[in-house]
Amino acid sequence: MSFKGISGCNSRVSKEDQEFYDLKHRAAEYYRANSVPQKIEGVLNQMFLEKPGDIYGYLANYFSQHSAKPVICRLEGKKLYDGNGHLSAQANVFCIIRNDEKWVCGATVPSYSERASGGSDPCEAVGESHAQRHALETALSWINQPISNMLQGLEPSDQATIDKMLSDFILDRFLESEEEKRKENEKKKEKKEEESLDNSPPEPLPPPPPPSQSKDKKGKKSIFCVEKQLPPEEPPVPVLPGCSALGAISLAVAKTAAVLQGLPLYQHIRALRTDQAVGDVHIPFPMVTVLSCGKTSPGKLNLLEEVIVIPAGAQRLTQKIALVLDLQKEVERILNVFSKTGPMVFPMTDAGALLVGFDRAEQPLDVLMEACSNLRLTPGKDLHFALHCSAHRLVDYSKGKYEVIVGTLKSPDELVEMYESLLSRYPAVCALIDPFRKEDTEQWDKLSCALTGQTCCLIADAGFGFCPRRYDNETLLPPGVTGVILKHVNETTISDLLHVTLEGKGASTILEQSGSEACDDYLADLAVGLGVKLVKLGSVRGGVRVARYNRMMELEEELARQGILGSNQLELPLFAARDSLATDSTETE
Repeated sequence: MSFKGISGCNSRVSKEDQEFYDLKHRAAEYYRANSVPQKIEGVLNQMFLEKPGDIYGYLANYFSQHSAKPVICRLEGKKLYDGNGHLSAQANVFCIIRNDEKWVCGATVPSYSERASGGSDPCEAVGESHAQRHALETALSWINQPISNMLQGLEPSDQATIDKMLSDFILDRFLESEEEKRKENEKKKEKKEEESLDNSPPEPLPPPPPPSQSKDKKGKKSIFCVEKQLPPEEPPVPVLPGCSALGAISLAVAKTAAVLQGLPLYQHIRALRTDQAVGDVHIPFPMVTVLSCGKTSPGKLNLLEEVIVIPAGAQRLTQKIALVLDLQKEVERILNVFSKTGPMVFPMTDAGALLVGFDRAEQPLDVLMEACSNLRLTPGKDLHFALHCSAHRLVDYSKGKYEVIVGTLKSPDELVEMYESLLSRYPAVCALIDPFRKEDTEQWDKLSCALTGQTCCLIADAGFGFCPRRYDNETLLPPGVTGVILKHVNETTISDLLHVTLEGKGASTILEQSGSEACDDYLADLAVGLGVKLVKLGSVRGGVRVARYNRMMELEEELARQGILGSNQLELPLFAARDSLATDSTETE
């Protein structure tokens, strides 16, 4: 009997019955407003025709298509060890998925460090460890409280909005920190003024000694700070304790969005690109570090921080990695032959390269040339070499020269001549990375002019810095630079990486792992998704590094199965001139 039938009579209706029928009426209106009866009727009819084996699985798949989009409900920050045993901040993303809170994904971006292994002063290392612990605790507190509340209710697929909010949050903290420092300085200044009124005036301090100056061949002065002070500072960049939260959260959000969409990370990254990337997908060429002869090596040579091999040709990545592995084994065999004490156990750098002592810059290249000859490989055709000089670490600021070999100092102009001589003897060298410190602009330009018409190019690593938002300002790059090494570090968001690779059209960007390794192979997906031309993952040694190479090989096989794997031929020079890139960008616009 309906409520209308009852109300039409003169019979009395109890309060309980009236409330029950009111509830039924509201429920019917609620379901009709959300089209529940129509959807249930439609799926039941369709399921009867198809007669699936798993009835409830069929219904679950159907209704999951009509469920609300997952949104972020909270973030959780945890301590995690990276590949070098250092504590890092991990950001975990929890989402509301079909009315339940679920953990979806987590990510860790290790802290960036330029300090070479084994080369740090113990006192500096202690101070650095305290700073790192403070930065880690700050990052975890930011992830668990203010940033978690800030991102609540946002869709993980909205990467640009989330990255903008994260960057604004860090900028606000930076401005607050600067304001606090200003107030503290004012208080100290007032306190000193009060003390000076009570006491007799102190004796004036002697003026500081003038900086030493040296003239180049054109008579132009180049100023170096005395007593090994740091070079002139760059424009201030918002870098604070806790910035590791920025990169970790941005990466975690991107991985979460990919998981929720059922896509590999590289496909999601490609979908975020504003240049509407279509067509074939290319696997970046690997830049594999084989030898290290920098300041931490046992020999006298300081100049070559990394000797890098780039396998060329159109063969698959599996063949390229096999070629490099054979080369590594042959290099070790040759070095052991030279040893008078039998087989040697070589120490390794954090990048997995053999730390070998040499006395001249030609020696490591001679070893590689001999290894190529023994393996019947043609340098300049089957593979190329790149030299990471890290010259900014070799400057003696009191003398204004580079200590390329222990006890041997060379002026910037003499270093230009040394590079020209080295390249003339080894034409298979296709790239010089950080051949000078960034401030020696005249020498960058001079070496670039000397390389005109040759296959070698200049690449900036430390000369570029690790903050990708600077890339669009060409005045901050040394002259003659055609490529930059981009590190995904703790202050970098996914949107920053997309911006950089779009500005350089992917052709002038090398993606590199940061100083400390995160136990994750995401960098392979990131390199493929961003469309970079080369990727620098270190040596083919160690579980973390090998996992990344394995992931790249998996991606190559997947792209081949889909029929969208692009042919990749290494063309020299590696990167076009920056003026031509700028022209191409203007024409595209």
